[in-house]
Amino acid sequence: MIVMQGCMCTAISKSQLETNVVAIELCTSRNRFSVKYPGQHKCDKECASRINPCSRNTGQNKFPFRHILTRVDNFMKPIPTSLVPRLLSTLTLWTLIVTTVVFQSENGYCLLIAAAALGSLWEYFWLLKVASIPRHWRLGYCAGIILLCGNFYLLRNPRFGSPFSENGGGIFIFEAMLLALLVLILFSKTLLSFKLKREMADAIAFTLLGIIYIPWLFSFVSKIIYLTPRDIHGILTGQYYVLFLLVVTKFTDVGAFVCGSLFGRHGFFPHVSSTKTKEGCIGALLFALLSGSLFFIFFQHKVPLLHFTSVFIISLILGIAAMAGDLAESLLKRTLQTKDSSNTLPGIGGGLDLIDSILFTAPIFYFILQVMIWEK
Repeated sequence: MIVMQGCMCTAISKSQLETNVVAIELCTSRNRFSVKYPGQHKCDKECASRINPCSRNTGQNKFPFRHILTRVDNFMKPIPTSLVPRLLSTLTLWTLIVTTVVFQSENGYCLLIAAAALGSLWEYFWLLKVASIPRHWRLGYCAGIILLCGNFYLLRNPRFGSPFSENGGGIFIFEAMLLALLVLILFSKTLLSFKLKREMADAIAFTLLGIIYIPWLFSFVSKIIYLTPRDIHGILTGQYYVLFLLVVTKFTDVGAFVCGSLFGRHGFFPHVSSTKTKEGCIGALLFALLSGSLFFIFFQHKVPLLHFTSVFIISLILGIAAMAGDLAESLLKRTLQTKDSSNTLPGIGGGLDLIDSILFTAPIFYFILQVMIWEK
């Protein structure tokens, strides 16, 4: 057998092929192929150096850290091309969030939450349209607008936005009434259409799923803002808990993306997403713990309900919930056979790709805070 190496030809006998497993690998540092025999003994070194020029003890191989750099290069993946657009989009969004918090603008909070929720709901109904799935998008979108506007208006009243321990939580009565009314309207519309087919039931189910999955779950962000009492100047204080939530949740996504892109080798739920890896999950949890701890160190006076132990536990819970939310949206997109909900945000995708993890972490963090207030 003749093996080509650059302009050289190396002969390998038939007996060598029968007694050894020949591995052909690309020697990237020299831009040519090389042949090696795994498990060679010391007596085979001369033969190995003759067959594999890359193994010769040349001056270049005497570089003391060359073997370390080679191992790191083999272990790490190339940097993804979407990193820079994703970074720019992330910086832009964080700039908007921080600016709103600095100026203490309640209207700014409402606009950011409404834009994210309603934009994602629009993408959801668009995905259903692309997949030819029936839906009542007009009714669903109107219900989403009423749900969010009702939250913004009613949560300013302590009877609706205060903790359960202070006889608050009336906002859930409003939301239950709205969802019940939406169910009645959807079934009435189906009955009056005189088209009792399977598609009509699908339309009702997918419309209700969209309302509960996106605007209702995301409305817990606004509930957290109004959960804690205002300060002596009448300024909201809950936005710092939302900031903690966003930091832990989004840095969980960053950790999963960076570690999965660079070191990911073992798939994690590959039937849901081919890009999810176990290494990415480990990196996500590490980033969640680190970001939560750092936020608490710098802003602990702004989040008096939290202490270091609770921050560690909550960050871990939110990190797991964030990964679950990301997998849930991946499952939805895989079912609908699409990669991104849209291309609105370069490097990220659409609004639904942006808030998918928050949809799971916000409700969990809200009820954790309710328990902490009740115990306090």
